[in-house]
Amino acid sequence: MRTLTNILLIIFFAGLFETVEASVGGPPRRKPKGKNSCTIPNKRHSQADLVSYRFGIVAGQNISTIASANDAMMDKIPGIMGGAAAQINWPIGFTIQPEILYSKKGCVFSGSGLKYIIDYVEVPVKFMYKLNIADVKPFVFAAPYGGYAIKLTEDGDVAGDDTFSNMIKKGDFGVGAGAGFEVWKIQIAFKYSWGIAQVVEDTYNIRNKVFTVSVGFFF
Repeated sequence: MRTLTNILLIIFFAGLFETVEASVGGPPRRKPKGKNSCTIPNKRHSQADLVSYRFGIVAGQNISTIASANDAMMDKIPGIMGGAAAQINWPIGFTIQPEILYSKKGCVFSGSGLKYIIDYVEVPVKFMYKLNIADVKPFVFAAPYGGYAIKLTEDGDVAGDDTFSNMIKKGDFGVGAGAGFEVWKIQIAFKYSWGIAQVVEDTYNIRNKVFTVSVGFFF
């Protein structure tokens, strides 16, 4: 009888110990690896893994004027632009393309032959949406920009008259919009930019207006 009682006590305490261990949370038991065990690969990717980056160079032609309210006094002149660019591309077709450019803008005063050319260091940021059509990616974009005037060139019948040149503002900013396409590593873009800041002091209500055709090559 005593032996049976001892056996029952041992079984009772063993069961109690396993119950307490399970409630506290002991180490998980590993399933033996056999033929029926399998591992399901994780196919989920974070958005950051799908973002791609490219760097390149751009160059092109400006057709610019310094426009008054009625655009009557100033004619357009050509000027070069060029610099470096980067692209941040998302798989949904959205791209951000910041650039740093050297850009020549200016105008010719109608009837006088006086030409003003202002050289800017300019930083536009293009917010682009692309479509994938075979090997061609057409896109549209908006591009706010900021610039800083580093040089003013005067040429014409009254060159040396510093009334206008002394009033040129160094800072410039505005917004552009346009469209284009990419093929392989080459980008062709057409942009029209409207200056928001006045080119000279408040007495003259004139701003930069520029049409640009550019070619980019991205690595």
